[in-house]
Amino acid sequence: MASDPYFILGWFAAFVGTIGFGSFAVPIKGDAANSVDIDPLVMQSYKSLMCFLTSWLVVLLGQKVTFTWWGIVSGLFWVPGGAFNIFAIRNAGLAISQGIVASSIVMVSFIWGNIIFREPAKSQVFAYAAVWLIMAGLYGMSYFSTAESLPAEIGNKSEHGEEQEEEEDLMRKTSDSFENDSSPLSQPLEITQESHRRERSILICGKTYSRRKLGLLSALLCGTWGGSCLVPMHYSPGDTNGLGYVISFSVGAMVVTIFLWILRYSYHLLKLKSPKEAYEVLPPFHFRVMWLPGATAGSLWSLGNVGSIVAVEHLGQGVGYSASQGALLISGIWGIFYFKEVSKPSIICKWFMSAFVTIAGILLLGYESSPASPGR
Repeated sequence: MASDPYFILGWFAAFVGTIGFGSFAVPIKGDAANSVDIDPLVMQSYKSLMCFLTSWLVVLLGQKVTFTWWGIVSGLFWVPGGAFNIFAIRNAGLAISQGIVASSIVMVSFIWGNIIFREPAKSQVFAYAAVWLIMAGLYGMSYFSTAESLPAEIGNKSEHGEEQEEEEDLMRKTSDSFENDSSPLSQPLEITQESHRRERSILICGKTYSRRKLGLLSALLCGTWGGSCLVPMHYSPGDTNGLGYVISFSVGAMVVTIFLWILRYSYHLLKLKSPKEAYEVLPPFHFRVMWLPGATAGSLWSLGNVGSIVAVEHLGQGVGYSASQGALLISGIWGIFYFKEVSKPSIICKWFMSAFVTIAGILLLGYESSPASPGR
């Protein structure tokens, strides 16, 4: 089995998916995105566009141009899930949000692969044990990524109260006025704005909710809903599987993205009764600032998507897409060491112990599952 070329190709593709999925979120949390407070649907639009543009590169690999309407169904899963993911990254943090997303996707993929598609497993007992390992790792990453910041957050809220809101608004305006300034003061202002933004509340239907809690919920929604984005490929004809599905997926992503913009515009039109005002309240794309981060994030995600599609083709839904979610370790490294989301060495060690428990669960799940037949 280990010498099966399709089996080896599937795991290599899963590794490529891990790198792409684990790194695409870095530009989303970068200084450029923070300086303009990019809207999740805007950032998702950059991702969808790059996914569409780069998908045609499969033609250079000898792949024929094919299309199936199942790609639209995949877009219905991925685009809203991707927007949830962006909101989660920017409001809950990179390490914790991607831990929840990746682990949730593993759960959803296991349900589809093991229960619905009846993909073979060596031992159902060990397969379920692998799922419980992943759940334990998820809990550990969730706990240890919040253990350091939560007490400070509560203390700040009780000490400052409503005055903090005014300070944050003033800080945002000041940061915006300096966003094109090359002075050393501009960078600390952006960092302060990012750290305080998570503590601000969002008003929904007359009730206020913590941005961090909504970010965690968005991460869960991304994993549970967006985790099914490659399931439609199982129902597509044989010539549109694997790399043949990449173009269909990207077309579906663009169609759904455009549809969501039409829905958003229609909502404002019904509310404001003015086509011009409805257009003006739509979030800007900030093209001068965001074209490079948006293109980079979209390209990295597209790389991960191609890898995961090939992995699912050769390993099956339960193993292929789950293995690609080893990206949580990559995103955790970015979040801890680059963005400094966690600084205490003891907490970092515990987070990595939890991450490795999750990875061990993924590996055990892969070991207990048999590879899918070639060209599945």
